[in-house]
Amino acid sequence: MPNSPEDRSVPYYHWWPKENTVEWITYDFKEKAEVSSTTVFWFDDGPWGGCRVPKTWKLYYKDAEGNWAPVKNLDEYGREKGLPNQVRFEPVKTTAVKLEVALPERHASGVFEWEIN
Repeated sequence: MPNSPEDRSVPYYHWWPKENTVEWITYDFKEKAEVSSTTVFWFDDGPWGGCRVPKTWKLYYKDAEGNWAPVKNLDEYGREKGLPNQVRFEPVKTTAVKLEVALPERHASGVFEWEIN
């Protein structure tokens, strides 16, 4: 996790130069796991860089049939710069999760850190 939103000493992932699209990343587990929360620390290099917090985001899990299904979240999907954005959801047993991100109209988005618990 970065020390501040401006910390570039830690690796991060971004979709720049894409704008106003829906992008995603997945996390595959070696075996089925029960998960019930996720935390995202967004990469946002504003005001001068090309990445901002996303317009929206959602979390999906791979169901028993192998299809992506949305989790039943108990919290709002946070979009705060410089803070961990945690979402708790009804526990699911799965082999993979997908973070779906809607990029802002005139910027890309990125992730410093993505945790799944």
